[in-house]
Amino acid sequence: MNSKQKRPISVILSSLFGFILFWSLVTDAWGYSDLIFSDNNLNMGKYIYGYISRIIWFFPAILLIIKFNNSLFWQWKTLISRPKIGKFFIITLSAMTIYCFTDMFAIHKGFYFNERNLSLVVIKFVIVGIVEETVFRGWGYNALRSATSNINAILLSSFMFAAVHWPAYIIKYFFYGNFDFVGLIGQSITAFALGIVFCILLKEGKSIWCPIFAHSFYDLLCSLIL
Repeated sequence: MNSKQKRPISVILSSLFGFILFWSLVTDAWGYSDLIFSDNNLNMGKYIYGYISRIIWFFPAILLIIKFNNSLFWQWKTLISRPKIGKFFIITLSAMTIYCFTDMFAIHKGFYFNERNLSLVVIKFVIVGIVEETVFRGWGYNALRSATSNINAILLSSFMFAAVHWPAYIIKYFFYGNFDFVGLIGQSITAFALGIVFCILLKEGKSIWCPIFAHSFYDLLCSLIL
C-alpha cells in the first residue's frame, strides 16, 4: 500500500462509468446469444455467451490493476494473496444464508431447490463473482481508496456497482416498452448494500478472494433456492 501517483477521483469514476457503458453494449439483454447460438432445452448458448462476455468485459480491469499497480492502495500481490478469514466474513455468509432461506420459505412455503442446469449455473455465478469483484473492488474501490477516504471510496464504488445493473432495465424498456421501476430500485438498493459489504470484506481480508467468495456464494444461493 502506498500513495504514489494518486489518480484524480474523476478519472477513476470515469473508468468505472466506462465499464458500465461497456457492459451496456455486451450484455445479453440485447439477445446476442439467440443470434449467435442455436437455442436448445439447456439454453446452452445463453450460458456460453454469458461466460465469454463477462471475461471480455473484465479483462480491461486486469490491465488497469497491473498498469497502475504501484499507485493502488492494495497492490496486485496483496489482492491475490491468501485471505484472512475474520468474524465479519463469517457473519456475512451467515446473514446471507439466513436471508435466502427465509425468502425461500416465504416464497415457496417450504424447502425448494432448483436443480435445472446446476453445473452451468454454478460456473456462471463463480464467473460473475470473479469478474464483478475484480472490476468494482479490485480496481474501483482499490483505486478510489488510494485517492480519497475509505468511506468515500466505499460509497462511490458501491454506487457504481449498483449502476451497472441499470442498463438491463433500460434495454428491456427499449424492447418491450415497460419500465420495471420497482425492480430497478429494489436491485439498486440491494447491490449498493452488498457493494458496501464486499468493500469491507476486501478491507478486512486483505484479499480479493473474500468478496469474490461471498459474492459467488450469495448469487448461487439465490439462484438455487429462490
